[in-house]
Amino acid sequence: MNLEKIKNTFFKYFKVWWIPIASYSIPFFIFLIGGVLKRNTIVDVSLILFFVNILGNLISAIVQIFIRKWYYLIPQIMISGFLFVFVSIIFIFSPPDYYGANKVIPKNIEIYEPMETEPTEKEFENFDLVLVSDFQPGIYTYFTDYKPTEIGGFYIKAFEITSNDHLSAERMKVRSKVKVENLVSKLYSGEFTIYEGSWGDKYGAKIELWFEPSNGNEDYKITERNYVVEGWMR
Repeated sequence: MNLEKIKNTFFKYFKVWWIPIASYSIPFFIFLIGGVLKRNTIVDVSLILFFVNILGNLISAIVQIFIRKWYYLIPQIMISGFLFVFVSIIFIFSPPDYYGANKVIPKNIEIYEPMETEPTEKEFENFDLVLVSDFQPGIYTYFTDYKPTEIGGFYIKAFEITSNDHLSAERMKVRSKVKVENLVSKLYSGEFTIYEGSWGDKYGAKIELWFEPSNGNEDYKITERNYVVEGWMR
């Protein structure tokens, strides 16, 4: 295709009113491919092309006014507006997240499945940290019998094992924090949510138990364990 043909095709996109509308099929087709292959990058590309095509529709609508075919801008604006609202609702309330879909859980490490019931005392004979699956995948309760030597609070950090990605970093510290107001021996428990990934797409995560002293001293790690986790679907 020579330069003149490329130029004609470019102008035809804006002048022929139905071409920008038909072009929405391209990002939707790419979105379906991303869903089949479970690749976030492909889904992101489809979303970018979708919004680029919305911009193209708006420019084409303006062109229709200049070429005195203003009545064609009505279906362009209506269809673009409907698709914008439809896609926005999907990505706000139930965005596809394939973070864990293509992760491989290493075979050469010690890794555990979260328990399904509250742990007994025996579970803490070898570990200071036990993870329990909550009522929905991606939501977890952690237990520790570690006896702190100062006032402060426990909290959790989580990292994907193969990439060392810090999971749900902005929310997890606040969500998982458990206050320690005295030094009496007891079983502490807190809750946290992993947002990366979707139900059924399991991957390995290093779950770290941290302590934040109330006197302002530096936080320190108490222990860690590897667990098979999955993300919570919004």
